[in-house]
Amino acid sequence: MVNFSPKLDVSPDSALRNSRSEALVIRKYGGSSLATPAMVNQVAAEVASIAATGDRVVLVVSAMGDSTDRLIALAGEVAEPPAPRELDQLMATGEQASAAMLAMALTERGVEAVSLSGDQAGIEVAGEPGSGTIVSVDPGRIVARLRDAQVVVVAGFQGRNADGELLTLGRGGSDTTAVALAAALGGTECEIRTDVHGVRTADPRIVRDTRPVRTISYDAMAELAGVGARVLHPRSVDLARRHGVAVRVKHSSDPGPSTVVKAREEPLEDTPRVIGIAHERDVRLVRVEVSASDPDRYARVLAMLADCGVRPDNLSWPDPGELRFTVRGTEPLGPPITRLAMELEARSTVCEELGSVSVVGTALLDPPGFLPELLRILAGHRVTVPAMTTSRSRLTAVVPADVVDTTVRALHDSFGLAEDGA
Repeated sequence: MVNFSPKLDVSPDSALRNSRSEALVIRKYGGSSLATPAMVNQVAAEVASIAATGDRVVLVVSAMGDSTDRLIALAGEVAEPPAPRELDQLMATGEQASAAMLAMALTERGVEAVSLSGDQAGIEVAGEPGSGTIVSVDPGRIVARLRDAQVVVVAGFQGRNADGELLTLGRGGSDTTAVALAAALGGTECEIRTDVHGVRTADPRIVRDTRPVRTISYDAMAELAGVGARVLHPRSVDLARRHGVAVRVKHSSDPGPSTVVKAREEPLEDTPRVIGIAHERDVRLVRVEVSASDPDRYARVLAMLADCGVRPDNLSWPDPGELRFTVRGTEPLGPPITRLAMELEARSTVCEELGSVSVVGTALLDPPGFLPELLRILAGHRVTVPAMTTSRSRLTAVVPADVVDTTVRALHDSFGLAEDGA
């Protein structure tokens, strides 16, 4: 649970607002929106026009362009693997550079602006390097700057733990930073500016005739984000839901449709419908055989995987001595699987070159049900499905990686999600 500092009054009667009841604008810009100095200047010009109205502005920024990837590659040139703590120190500089650049560009336009690191913004985190979680926010310094009519630019993706150590939040952590600051400052909405026009019914790079999803519930967005949709980080959606912050996703420079993620109006009953199709490209299927006479065999396997940082999903045990699960991502599985084999006397196999496709919606298992149609489409394309997960809000099939795109297009068409079917 994220605990935000109760010290600061950010209600409409606060000194943060005057009699004109100025708006509090909280906006996050992704790295693709800040990839070059020219793009930084473009963002600065837009923010300057907002500041000119008297509204208070808090910005959260990601590292410019592919800076994070380049920093990771740089670390790999001197250490393999890099020490996790030192890698965090290095990676955090990407967001700090973006914040300073944008603050300088605003100042150049006559707008008072200041950049703050996550620590300076009052963000306290806990956890391990590369995967910290926000536990509290004390926005006192931000509010003091806002009262001085300054635009505050915060480096996302980072904070300090109780021991004063810098920790990063993992990929997509700037989304979480922005939502956390919105909640701490009493904001009701947080804007995420990125290189896409909100949430669409599938990845437009795969499906040409996708249509925008104008509004989507926290739960549905969390499902989409958790199975491959890259628009928002899953943790940011969960944080927004728990603190009642609406999240608006818009293109950073191109006018067009946007998506608002918010609490849905609860119907008497859910109507079966498909909201969107998501996909993953990097999935491995692992089979582990352990002694059927060991009553704690599965618990021991999962505990050991957790110790190694492996997060399995799609768990099943078709035979008494066999556990099957999938692992998403590209992190090497060799070391943890070798450890399993040695300590548990287990045999294992890893199936590579897999992906997944997911149908996300509501009441998906209710009549007439979408699962039979999903299976029909997979069978029609002769797609082998080594693992599947079903629930009322999501149907996920693990498939060969080379048929992911074809399957996404077929599902999008079959479920009537095309633009002309809106």
